[in-house]
Amino acid sequence: MTESNAVARPPGSELAARLELTFRLLGKRIYLASTRQLRAINPGLDRASVPLLASLEEHDDVRPSDVSAAVELDLSTVSRQLGRLERLGLVTRRPDGKDGRACRMSLTTQGHDCLSVIRASRTAMLDEVFGDWPDAERRDLLRLLDLLLAGLAALPGTTALPGTTTSPLNKESHA
Repeated sequence: MTESNAVARPPGSELAARLELTFRLLGKRIYLASTRQLRAINPGLDRASVPLLASLEEHDDVRPSDVSAAVELDLSTVSRQLGRLERLGLVTRRPDGKDGRACRMSLTTQGHDCLSVIRASRTAMLDEVFGDWPDAERRDLLRLLDLLLAGLAALPGTTALPGTTTSPLNKESHA
C-alpha cells in the first residue's frame, strides 16, 4: 500500500496494534513452552494455575475472593480452578474461623515445590533469551514496562494489583 492510499489511523493506534500483537505473541511463546513444562510437572496443571499458585504463595491463608481480586478474575472461575488445584494436592481448604460460610486457602508443600519448579523453568528460558542483552538494556526494558503498568493502573476503572504500591517489576531480583 502506498502512502497516498494508506488508511489514516488515529494517533496511537499503530502503537496499540503493535503492543497488542507483541503481548499476544509473548504470551503465546512464553506460555506455550510453559504449558508443556507444566504438564510434565503435573498433568493437571495449566496456564491458569500459575497466577493462582503465585497469589497463594504471596498471600497465604486467604479466601477465594481474595485470590479472585489478586488475579483479577471472576470468583466463580477462580473457585473452579482452586477446586481443581485442591484435588491435585497443591492447595488446601479449611473453614474460616470467623465466618462459617467462608473458607481459607493455602498452598501445600507440593504446591510450593511445584511453583518453584515452574519459576526455575521460566527463569532458565528467559535467562537464555536475555543472556546476550547488556544490563543497561535489561534495566531499560523493566523501566519501560514499569511505566506501562503504572499508566494502565492509573486509568479510570482499573484496579491496582492487590497488596502492591509499586510495580511488580521494580524489584532488585529482576534487574
